[in-house]
Amino acid sequence: MIEQVKPTQRQKVVKKYGPMITYYAELLGLCHEAVRGNNLLNKLDPMGQKTSATTLFIRSCARMDKTDGSDIAKKLMEVSKEASVQKTA
Repeated sequence: MIEQVKPTQRQKVVKKYGPMITYYAELLGLCHEAVRGNNLLNKLDPMGQKTSATTLFIRSCARMDKTDGSDIAKKLMEVSKEASVQKTA
């Protein structure tokens, strides 16, 4: 008789939220790239650049929530699952 092992809490969280977290991590990375690529913002000190990138991230998320409506979570999961598949391939 084979004993079935229950997934750990971490495994459950990674399975449920991992793709969405990956999506937001990619978005945050894009915000940092945008700050580095901007002629004015890239002259700020590191803390100013970090603050600018964070502000872009927050504004982008707010805009996405406003324009996408209630089905945003489904879209995020689809996009991030596709990204995960591409990274493993």
